[in-house]
Amino acid sequence: MTPLPALVVAAVLAQTTPPDESAQRCTRRLSQVLGTGYRANLQSLAGATPQSKVRTWLESADAIATIGGFMNSRFNSAPGVNLAQDNLPAAVRYVLVNKKPWKTLFTGRFRINHTNNIITDDPTAPALGYFGSIGWQTRYLGNAPDGLLLSAAYRTMQNTIGLKLVPSAQNGEGDATATGRERAECRGCHFDSPYGLDLVARLLPRKMGTGGAAKPTIVPVTPQTIFNGLQVRDHEHLLEVLTSSEAFAFRTCRLAFEFAYGRPESACEAPAFDRCVEAFTRTGQLQDALASYLEDPSFCEAVP
Repeated sequence: MTPLPALVVAAVLAQTTPPDESAQRCTRRLSQVLGTGYRANLQSLAGATPQSKVRTWLESADAIATIGGFMNSRFNSAPGVNLAQDNLPAAVRYVLVNKKPWKTLFTGRFRINHTNNIITDDPTAPALGYFGSIGWQTRYLGNAPDGLLLSAAYRTMQNTIGLKLVPSAQNGEGDATATGRERAECRGCHFDSPYGLDLVARLLPRKMGTGGAAKPTIVPVTPQTIFNGLQVRDHEHLLEVLTSSEAFAFRTCRLAFEFAYGRPESACEAPAFDRCVEAFTRTGQLQDALASYLEDPSFCEAVP
């Protein structure tokens, strides 16, 4: 009987030798984070280390769906009332499947079919990403009597740069008019802050109509001076400024860390966070931000 070549023997052994305990633990943890099948991932190792498979597993439909669901839970406070309002997971899938820069989610030229959330490239569409969809704008029409989309303005900055604002408990009158927003306890967030909600909202569409007939409508806008003295021309320019900022990279890496570890990062994890920011800044890909954590040896070493 002719002996098998050494390389063939090595390949067979790699496919038949069960992964050791540490490889199993690491595969299990990665599978849990990505929402992918543990046993299938374990079988796919074929002698490779689990963390060498991170990029491949990130491309799976299950992982992309998990990432989309995670982003939806962080970008919105509650589920939308219909499919058109819950289009973020579809937009995330569009960006990741097509390996587009993460900022495309917010500045891409594409259109979302509000009946089925199918996304198509359209070079004639405004560069507003999923913020340009009727479903999203309708979801955040808000209740301002003057029609400013204050809720949409807040969500725009919360999604892109992680801005957090808490409504003032002192505004007992609940006055949502422009006059009410000028009150001393409210104008800090609405006008005086570098991220003034009223100023940002003036760059967005306006709510027209009342009740069930209300809808977002594009109106002429006037440039606004925001972000510590920057003059922002319009809605598209606003999103380009936000997604080109250092705060956008920080927001993305904070989301990536929370996705990987299930909690916010701490000060002692600054080196890992810095590696994420460097990787993301270099390529603009969310996959690289995620992989910077998931491929790090410390990720699996931390498994109990």
